[in-house]
Amino acid sequence: MSPRLTLIGFGEVGQTLRADLAASGVIDVVVHDRLFDDPASAPSKAAFGVARVANDLASACADRDLVISAVTAAEALNVARAAAPHLGDGFFLDLNSVSPQTRQAEAQALAGSRARYVEGAVMAPIGPKRLKTPILLGGPAAEAVAPMLSQLGFSTSPAGSEIGRASAVKLSRSIFVKGLEAIVTESLASARHYGVEDEVLASLSNTIPHPDWRGLARYLLSRPLVHGKRRSEEMVEAAKMLLAADLDASMTCAMVEVHARQGGLGLGEEAEGGVDLVDLLDVVAERTKLGANRKDS
Repeated sequence: MSPRLTLIGFGEVGQTLRADLAASGVIDVVVHDRLFDDPASAPSKAAFGVARVANDLASACADRDLVISAVTAAEALNVARAAAPHLGDGFFLDLNSVSPQTRQAEAQALAGSRARYVEGAVMAPIGPKRLKTPILLGGPAAEAVAPMLSQLGFSTSPAGSEIGRASAVKLSRSIFVKGLEAIVTESLASARHYGVEDEVLASLSNTIPHPDWRGLARYLLSRPLVHGKRRSEEMVEAAKMLLAADLDASMTCAMVEVHARQGGLGLGEEAEGGVDLVDLLDVVAERTKLGANRKDS
């Protein structure tokens, strides 16, 4: 018999996991999202007629073998605290991109519950490999939950029993990835403004060899446009991690602003569509200028 699961958060990650679990024959999956209160919300529309829905955390968490939190960085600790009184003897697996400090606070929030807390660091975008996306597991209960996750089709590896270690790997990597996205955003905005994007891309290809720098640049430019809000929250957590260690976080704090700004442009549809790099740069420049003019008026 397959484990009884709950997915808290029915955004991209939650929808992908539910679909893949269902396709592999896992039947007892409950989903919960605070936006289910609004029938017009994206999670409500995605769940309608497809998923077994719990409208509150109490019913979502009751008698579950595994509760997976896949919300946002800003909501992760709140969800752990709210879920704690309702959890049974199963596992609570947090997949959110948060700092080691937030992980430790979550574990503390669950300390009085019957559930065992596990941190999970998702080490790549969920889209390409979906359920098989690599996940690092951390905390004292990581080894115990691993066989269940393997049975369900997840691809996991251990990061140690210390809570926060998996998150340190994830966020240290994220500083590089989200920083690269922010740098490409500003570099190509400048290059396009002066009409030298072809020369810049050619130079980048010579400096950092890649078979398709134009395609790579478009991909890196598009990610903050589609997921800027979520990435900005993740960089807030990364900055928290750095500052807790008395490390400089100036670049990471700047990334918070870049990703929040790009995510607020409302160009996710264009970024995910077939618009080529130059046209996308032009649309971004136009929308950015429009937003600046509104602030000045």
